[in-house]
Formats: sequence, C-alpha cells, structure tokens
Amino acid sequence: MAVCNGSARQLFLAATALCVIILTISSSPAVAKLVEAKGISEVADNKIVEARKIALENAKRAAVEQVVGTFVRSRTDVNNYLLGKDQIFSTTAGQIDEYKIIYDGVGDNKDIYEVVIQADVRVDLLVDKVAQIQASMGWTKMPRVTVIIDKNSSNPIIAQHARNEMTERLLRDGFQVFDETQPVYAGFAVNLTVDSQVKPEEFQGMKINANELTLSMQVTRVGDNQVLAAGSKSASKPGVKSNSIFSKLSADIIRKEWPQLRKQLIKFWHQEQVKARNIFLDIEGIESLEVANQMKAVIQEAMPAIQQIEISNIANGVAHLVISYKGWTEQLYEELLASNIAQRHKMQIVGVTGNKITATKV
Repeated sequence: MAVCNGSARQLFLAATALCVIILTISSSPAVAKLVEAKGISEVADNKIVEARKIALENAKRAAVEQVVGTFVRSRTDVNNYLLGKDQIFSTTAGQIDEYKIIYDGVGDNKDIYEVVIQADVRVDLLVDKVAQIQASMGWTKMPRVTVIIDKNSSNPIIAQHARNEMTERLLRDGFQVFDETQPVYAGFAVNLTVDSQVKPEEFQGMKINANELTLSMQVTRVGDNQVLAAGSKSASKPGVKSNSIFSKLSADIIRKEWPQLRKQLIKFWHQEQVKARNIFLDIEGIESLEVANQMKAVIQEAMPAIQQIEISNIANGVAHLVISYKGWTEQLYEELLASNIAQRHKMQIVGVTGNKITATKV
C-alpha cells in the first residue's frame, strides 16, 4: 500500500476541504430569513376590518422590502427603481406564507391601525420572483459591456469609427459601456473585426473606387470567453471618399445586425440571473479568522441573493471567500455597493475580473 508523504498528504487534505466547501455551497438548502415588520393603515369611516387587512398587507410588503430592498435597488436603474419598487414589493408580499402577528390593533392615534408581524421569508423564492418581475417589466439594469477591436482588423481608423458607432448604439439601448482598462470589468464584450478594401475600377472610362467592408460582431462573456451571439455582414459602395463611405457602411451594418445580437444577449442575461454560481471574493488586510468570520456574517446577512458563503483560506493577510450567488459577478459588486457594507466596515472594492472581486479592508 502506498504511503503519502507529509506535503502530499497536506495537499490532498486541502483539495478535499475545498471540494467539500464547493459541494456544500452548490447543494445548500433553501434559505429562509426571520424578520419583524410593521404595517399601518388609516381607519376610514370606522372600517376596522378593512384597515386591518390593508395594514397586514403593508406589514408583509415591509418585510419583503427589508429582505430584498438592496437586491432590487442594485439591479434596477434609478428611474425604474422609483417607478417600480412599490409594485415589486407589493406583488411579492404574497410570497410570505408563514408569519406570526406580534401586535394587532389601533395605535395611539385612533385613526391609524397597526399590525406588527414576524415573518419567515423564503429568500431564494423571493429573489427569483423579483428577478422575474424585473425582467418581464424591463426594469432590470442592463449589463456592463466593453467594445473591443480585434487586432486583425485591417484599418485602425475605420475600426475606431465602428467602435464609436457600436458604443453609441449600446448607450442608446441603455447598456453600461466600460473601457477594458477599467478596474471594474464588464460582464460582456462586443468584439469587432473590421476588414476594409479599396479596389480601383473603371466605369464608362472613369476611374472609381469600389469600397468593400466586412464587419464581424461577436458577443462573448468576459472571463471564459463563451460566445453568446455572432454575426457578420459585407457591404460595398463606390466613391472616392473611402473613409467617409466606410464609416457609413459600418453604421448601416451595426444598425441592421445588432438588434438580433442584442436580443440573444438580453435573453441570456435574464436567464442566468436566477442561477447560482460560485464567485470568489478576496479581501486584503485581514489577518485573523475572527475578522474574516465577522465580514462573512455581515456580507451574508445583507446580500439576499447569496445562498452560501464560506472561507476557503486566509494567507498572507488575504481572506479568500467562496460565495454561491444568484446572479452575475458585477451584480454582486453592485449589491455590495448598494448595501453600504463597504462604507460601514471600511472595505474598499478594488476591482472585478471574471468571477472574482478583490477588496481591501482599510
């Protein structure tokens, strides 16, 4: 029988521990949260029964907002958040099946009926329901996108024109466009390959240029470069002002081809928001397991889309956390910001790369 030496045995145990963490995260049970919330209603014309019913519904709505308020705010743009938050919280109040009434009656102000409940909220079901409502109503914040020019593009000037046109199109469609050099990386990339050719020709004794342009567009997921959508189209037009003609041709191709690619990207974006994935959070400046556990508890309490969070290890002052999260890495980043955890606990988020977020405890 083979005998493992010390280093090999330690490596085996470490790998086993990491596998247990990841398997535990992926098979974690449904998450529930116990919250206390109050609802009030005006007593009109001495209609106590009606006032009680409204106050109870308002209490449920307040419980929902308490649990997923950060989640809704982080995934909805400002205008739609102001427009849709009441509808989202009121609609999802029906997801609360188990609750206990702690107080039920007319308050100090005899015209106000109060109900205080203790609700057992199924966080996972609530998160899924909110995501579905946001997607169906078109309130979901659009994904971050980077526009990248393929280095094989034949003419840098024409390629830059195409990139500018693509960027303007994305902004008009409501996407958040980021440069690839920024520390907060985008979740998706639109890769452009531009091939332009000028061929001299003669027509009825006149020398003219045949300007031929081929523009290929490929939408990929940043991190693993999975191709989500792709399209390619060629166009040509005669004329002597080649650069101007190529710019117009690229704009025409993007206008015609982008809507279908956009549709595929948005469909994928919505589908993946309710699927749990492992995201890695590295927090620098943490020297002890006690501090790491404190941060872990704070983050899990504030983030409703987190199903499970574990500390894989602490090394050289860096705590490495593995998070099972329903959504994209950039959405976890947005939710961290919306929760004000960074400000309250002196944590600065350094950047986002692929499925990893890097932060520093200051």
